[in-house]
Amino acid sequence: MKTVVFCFILFFNNPNSLEDLITSLEIRSSKEISNYFDSNSEIIINEKISKGNKFQLTKTLDNFFTENNLREFKIIHKGDTQNNIIYMLAEYSSNDDIYKVFLTLLKAEKKYIIQKFKIDIREWLLEQKNFKWTKANILKKGFLIF
Repeated sequence: MKTVVFCFILFFNNPNSLEDLITSLEIRSSKEISNYFDSNSEIIINEKISKGNKFQLTKTLDNFFTENNLREFKIIHKGDTQNNIIYMLAEYSSNDDIYKVFLTLLKAEKKYIIQKFKIDIREWLLEQKNFKWTKANILKKGFLIF
């Protein structure tokens, strides 16, 4: 009976779900977020690009989470394209700053892979104060780079 229950949980619990990624982002778990990285993933924090293996990318996120006293993660918009690309606009807030987050993920088979994880301090967005975050505008501005 225990084997049946274990197989049931294993079969229906997808360890690489979008909901699990969002939870990992909320609790700032670099280790869990790294499950969504592959060799082509990149992190861009305030225009500084980090590429490499999962360990290097995890350290980059760890440093960001440690250096910034983040309180909250909030999804602003989620969407997808016809090419199995999912994008997410979100923000982290701290006592002093707001960080805009932009993620692009590729859905390959039953797995999500982070292609780009971009974090910018809010000043970047202040220049864009009239920018409308619609799917068409995001694609037009070139935020989705394949």
